[in-house]
Amino acid sequence: MDTTPDSLGPTIDVAMLADAVQAVRGKLFILGGGWDTLWVRSFPARHPTLAIGLRLRVPVSWGRENLKLSVELQDADGNGLLPHPLSHDIRLPAGEQKPQGATDLGLIRSFTFNNLVFRKEGPYSFVISVDDQPVSRLRFTVRERPASRA
Repeated sequence: MDTTPDSLGPTIDVAMLADAVQAVRGKLFILGGGWDTLWVRSFPARHPTLAIGLRLRVPVSWGRENLKLSVELQDADGNGLLPHPLSHDIRLPAGEQKPQGATDLGLIRSFTFNNLVFRKEGPYSFVISVDDQPVSRLRFTVRERPASRA
């Protein structure tokens, strides 16, 4: 089996949880990023919005014209918490459109999730997949905020 970096297919080299993310012209604009614990008042908890910013690296030699990038939210037992994964269909540059001298393509994407419901405290993760094959897992914990002392 060939295990050179180009033979491994797409990889995630940046993935970050944030309060908000925009992907514009090859850059991630991140607000409130880099956290790994979501503090809530009580359970079940409805969180108004959170986002993921990521950069996918695709080897130029990968040989496909398109791919599907998906994100699914799972609980500690691996149960999916969304009706279906959020997906982006991405058309890759072909032939002369590929950057000369580049070994891979860096693709910037953001995913925004509104009104997520967390039924209990504990670990959760966003599973990032390419063509329905997991390539990365972004882990975080949802915890109840301690009661403030009077």
